[in-house]
Amino acid sequence: MTYYVPGSHASESTIEGVDELIEKLKQLEVLPQSIVTKAAKTGANMALKFALANLQPVNGTFLGRYGRKECHDGGDLADVMKIKAEKFRRGKKVYVIDTTWYAHFKDLGFTTRSGKKIEGSHFLKYALTKHYDEITNAMLEELSKGVDKVVGAD
Repeated sequence: MTYYVPGSHASESTIEGVDELIEKLKQLEVLPQSIVTKAAKTGANMALKFALANLQPVNGTFLGRYGRKECHDGGDLADVMKIKAEKFRRGKKVYVIDTTWYAHFKDLGFTTRSGKKIEGSHFLKYALTKHYDEITNAMLEELSKGVDKVVGAD
């Protein structure tokens, strides 16, 4: 089965094993929440790992909001990044990477008061767009393991 991957440079992405997973899901009447939660958390943890790997500089200061050197160390930013679950209705689980206010400036870039544009490092954006297939496959694998436990492996 082929699926469209939003935000990717390629127009399509192939996810292996999804047909088998769909057949197993048809055997279930209701998918247990714990299986969905575990799969979502696996994907969120992978995205966080890739974001931390893309965070540059890991140590050292970077330009602050007004183009001045401020005490925002890359290491400090890595320490405060964590996974946070959003509250949604039953059957739906969403995790976000929770950061501090200056992470957005570091990731997206900004314009100083004098008009100079500071390019962002896009460490959060690239964590998802460059590793979309890896994250999706890990989530589907975790989902498949959970469904196998409920349905029973062949």
